[in-house]
Amino acid sequence: MQLKEYLQIIGKRAWIVALVTVVAMGLAMLVSKLQTPEYRSTVYLNVIPARLDNSLQITTKALMRNYASNIRSRDTATTVINRLQLDLTAEQMAEKISVRPIEEDFMIQIDADDEDPFIARDIAQTTAEVFVEDIKVYMLDQDKRDRVEVNIRDYAIPGGLHKPKWKINVLAGGVLGVLAGTVLTFVLKWLEAEIVQTADDVEAHLGIGVLGAIPTSAASSRRRGRASAQTSQL
Repeated sequence: MQLKEYLQIIGKRAWIVALVTVVAMGLAMLVSKLQTPEYRSTVYLNVIPARLDNSLQITTKALMRNYASNIRSRDTATTVINRLQLDLTAEQMAEKISVRPIEEDFMIQIDADDEDPFIARDIAQTTAEVFVEDIKVYMLDQDKRDRVEVNIRDYAIPGGLHKPKWKINVLAGGVLGVLAGTVLTFVLKWLEAEIVQTADDVEAHLGIGVLGAIPTSAASSRRRGRASAQTSQL
């Protein structure tokens, strides 16, 4: 089957593709509206080695991965909970925080998610402050030439909407709807191909010629009606 034939099949049932696509997009929008909004606030930490030599920079990059895990630790989470007076466990707090070291820029990204944009901001900011305080205390025992300074680059602001991303969901629903509608179109065409509808279909399936056909009930009724009319005229 050539591409032109495929397009013809889809064209004949384009309304099916359109209907399935609209339904899929509508469902995606509905699901997005039913989801509880989640907001994300972000803080960046600068990680600055005391010396610019290559060895300390390599060590600093290795430390950043360790710093990321420490930021999400139970101790840090517990301290943040106590400062903000939140009714959460350390595990629940850790789930709200994600940390990503950006080694090429010597920065650490801290993201905090919550249903309240202001609480998301407070969690991100307080988490950053607690970690910076801990690092400053730890570095006091290190040689000044080997110290790594960590400070907050920008203060957190109220979180922006992170989930649901309804535009992306609706677009994805539309794409899936087009695919599903196209598949349904070809399934219906395949089912239709198995149904004998005309004399040509009989000859194609059985390989023999058709000598006659029984008229449908509707055609018989019309012929009987015409015969009755002629009789009444006589």
